[in-house]
Amino acid sequence: MAKFGLGKGLGALIPEHQQYFDAARNPADSGGIISIIPLSKLKPNPDQPRKAFPEESIDELADSIRRHGLLQPILAEPAGFDEYVIVAGERRFRAAGRAGLTEIPVIVRSVSAEKRLQLSLIENIQREDLNPMEEAQAYHDLMELTGYTQEQVAEAMGKNRSTVANAMRLLKLSQAMRDAVMEGKISAGHARSLLSLSEEADREALFGRILSEGLSVRQTEAAVLELSGGSEGSGRKKAKRRSDTSPLDLEPDLKAIRESLIERLGTKVEIRGGLGKGTIAIEYYTPDDLQRILDVLDAGS
Repeated sequence: MAKFGLGKGLGALIPEHQQYFDAARNPADSGGIISIIPLSKLKPNPDQPRKAFPEESIDELADSIRRHGLLQPILAEPAGFDEYVIVAGERRFRAAGRAGLTEIPVIVRSVSAEKRLQLSLIENIQREDLNPMEEAQAYHDLMELTGYTQEQVAEAMGKNRSTVANAMRLLKLSQAMRDAVMEGKISAGHARSLLSLSEEADREALFGRILSEGLSVRQTEAAVLELSGGSEGSGRKKAKRRSDTSPLDLEPDLKAIRESLIERLGTKVEIRGGLGKGTIAIEYYTPDDLQRILDVLDAGS
């Protein structure tokens, strides 16, 4: 027998959209209707911002559904005779089918195209289900649909403006690089390092090295410094020589801090000294790169 158990779900995560989920308790007041609907009558949302659903993630959720039931309904809207398009909850829909359920609780509510995308984006982003490239595209799509600025998108998503801005920078990558981020072949840290290069030919060459040589983010960032040093003049070369003299035997805690800063800032970071006293050097290669780093640091303050 299908197991259902309605919890707070998205309403708790997204208070501004609580009305959609209040339908589970009082459909008449909210304008939503909760129904038990066969999975066969539910269709995925073609505008779903999340394109990749890892099999392992679906299996884990299906396992949970078998043990505890489906803890919250999905949200869908009518789409023709006796059919519904999923607005939020496609992962739960997929996992429910894998768990053996043939029908699930659904909050039925008609929404606009704009609201449908917003709800899908909010669910995925708040749950951190999107990969970096999907998140960047989702912010872009929301801006296109609503006319929002980056600041308004950030406010709607509960993010810092710099977080949205840095995510959207990934859209400047070539299609091959975007695909690599989407498929997990390179990380967002790799991608941000590539974007530090102003010459597309340099980006492509380094991108090829990342794939063929398996460069880490740290190694990629060091390669960016070399390429930038060759085109930025003697000042960059002096900086490189200074970094070459940096101690390689940092304490483990400082190494971990350095790696974390490199991943977060997407640029070369050197730490000199010890845990008690020292200096941190952060490299930037263009005015835009400097502003990007300042935005990231400001967001963390």
